Amino acid sequence: MRKKTQYILVVDDNEINRRYVKTALKELNTEVIIAKTGFEALDIAEKAPPHLILVDIQMPLMDGYECFTLLREKLGNEVPILAITAFSDLDDRDDFIAYGFSDCILKPVRPEVLRNTVSHWFNYRMPHQQNQSNSEQSDFDFGIINELKRYASNEELTELYNEFIKETNLFGEKLVFLQTTQNYPEILSILHVIKGNAGSLGFAKLSELTSVLETDIKSGDHDSLSIRIQELVDYSSKIFSVFKAQQTLINA
Repeated sequence: MRKKTQYILVVDDNEINRRYVKTALKELNTEVIIAKTGFEALDIAEKAPPHLILVDIQMPLMDGYECFTLLREKLGNEVPILAITAFSDLDDRDDFIAYGFSDCILKPVRPEVLRNTVSHWFNYRMPHQQNQSNSEQSDFDFGIINELKRYASNEELTELYNEFIKETNLFGEKLVFLQTTQNYPEILSILHVIKGNAGSLGFAKLSELTSVLETDIKSGDHDSLSIRIQELVDYSSKIFSVFKAQQTLINA
C-alpha cells in the first residue's frame, strides 16, 4: 500500500530559501507547497490545510509572528507550525516556543537537521490525530512523550512519569483532608503544582480541570468544594490507570 503523502507549507519570501527547503525535504515522502508571503499562506491553508508549516520569521508585509497567529486562528492547534529564523541564540529558541511555535529551526539550516525535525513533528502529529476519536486517549497527549524522548532516555521518562503519578496521588489524599479544614492557601499551592506538572507531561485535561478549580477557589467560589476535589481525585486515578496501560509507548 502506498504511504499517504504528507503536505508541508513553506512560508518564505526568499526564493533561494524556498528551493533549499524543498530540495532538503525531497528524500521524505512529502509534497512541499510554497507561499511567498503570509497572506498567500493564509489563502493556501484555508483551501487545503497542510500537515505541517514552516514559517520564516523575517518577512516583509507580514512577519512570521503575525503569520503564525493568523494561521493558528484559522487551523487551531492540530497543525505543527515551526519557525525558521536567523536568530542563533538558544534563548531565542525558547522564546519562540514560549510564543507558541511547535519548534524552531535555526539558520543556517542544515539538511539533516531540517529532515530530522520535520520527521519528528510528523511522528508527533499523526498518532495524535488518529486517536482523536478515542475519548480516553484524548485526555492525554502522547505526542509530548515524543518531544521529551528527544532529551531523555526511556528509563528516565518512565521514572519521571511514575514519580509524577505517585506525587499526584499523594497530593490527592492531602487535598481531600485539607478541604475539611478549609485551608485554601495550601489547597491552591497543591493545585498549582499539579496543574503545571500535568500540563508539562501531557495530562492536558487534568491540568485544565485543576486550573478551573484553582481559579474558582481564588475567586471565592467554595461551593461543593469537597465534591469537586473528590471528582478531581477520581479522574486522576482513572487517567493514571489509562496511562499505565498505554505506557509501553514510552519504549516504542
